[in-house]
Amino acid sequence: MNTPFRFTTCRAGSEPTLKRDIASHFAGELTPAFMKPQFITWKVRSPGFIPPRNLSHFARVSGTSLGLCKTIPDLVEHTRKLAPARPLHLHVFPRITAEDGIEPATWQRIDTLGAEIAAALAQAGIALETQRPLAHGDLVLDVIVGETNEEPLFLGCHEHQPGMHAQPGGLPRLTLPEDVPSRAWLKLEQALAWRGWDQLDLRGQTALDLGCAPGGATYALLQRGMNVLGVDTGEMDPRVLDLARKQGVRFDHWRTAAGRLNLTALPQEVALLLCDINLAPPEILPDLRRIVDAVQARRLILTVKLNTPALEDRAHEFIETIREFAPAPVFATQLAGNRREICVCAG
Repeated sequence: MNTPFRFTTCRAGSEPTLKRDIASHFAGELTPAFMKPQFITWKVRSPGFIPPRNLSHFARVSGTSLGLCKTIPDLVEHTRKLAPARPLHLHVFPRITAEDGIEPATWQRIDTLGAEIAAALAQAGIALETQRPLAHGDLVLDVIVGETNEEPLFLGCHEHQPGMHAQPGGLPRLTLPEDVPSRAWLKLEQALAWRGWDQLDLRGQTALDLGCAPGGATYALLQRGMNVLGVDTGEMDPRVLDLARKQGVRFDHWRTAAGRLNLTALPQEVALLLCDINLAPPEILPDLRRIVDAVQARRLILTVKLNTPALEDRAHEFIETIREFAPAPVFATQLAGNRREICVCAG
């Protein structure tokens, strides 16, 4: 499969960051080609250059570009040229994604189109794999759908690797409920889905939630039957305590800053440590290192705030710092629900 183009998808507003990030690591090797909101393709300049499978932490999905397709028969012909030696996983997903989730009506349109594409590929003798979850090395056919039925479909492919999203487009079918305390609920649920941790039985286990107020992530953990120790100087939404009582689980709120925690008082058995504190990484990472060392958490979900271009450009540096103290493996991505931040999961 010799093609001189790669593709990337990203969140709305992260296109400039994605371009800077790729330019800083692949200057002269990859240059922007075709661009639309939340979507950029890249020209591979050197014939011998093999781009990495994950081009950037700011690219939700990246892979090999197979071109634009005006019709489904056109898409089938493009896929034939791929000449896959093994069955393909078909991922059909929208290019434009809202940060609080994609409406069911949009998914209905995508699913209808996906069924038509799957039927056409099968009729053409192209084998599709439906087994989930994705395994290392599985070949995924990415079909990226525009805002209207008149837009051409973009076709690409990628080979699934650890740390990549298993959901089409990196888009778990989650929307922000109206009755939760904050958007942290959605970010946590998306992070769990990304790592496959949404399938874990966490009932009765303990979570440490740093920066818990007003309680969106804590609320999600309580829904999953976890006992939660929340740390924040801010007020918690009353619904958090109400849910803890209904679920028969424990929620404790320590009204202090993470940097002032009494580390010896922290629980010794922490299944999951969350941190979503609105401080720049140079301010919070030293405190986080001390806390992680104290509790020996099995899994970490960290929201790394990158509120300026200068911080965004140091994302790789911050991730490497986290690797020094977090349980392996460590993966980073910009979730669909993230704003100027990335999610780091470890363990």
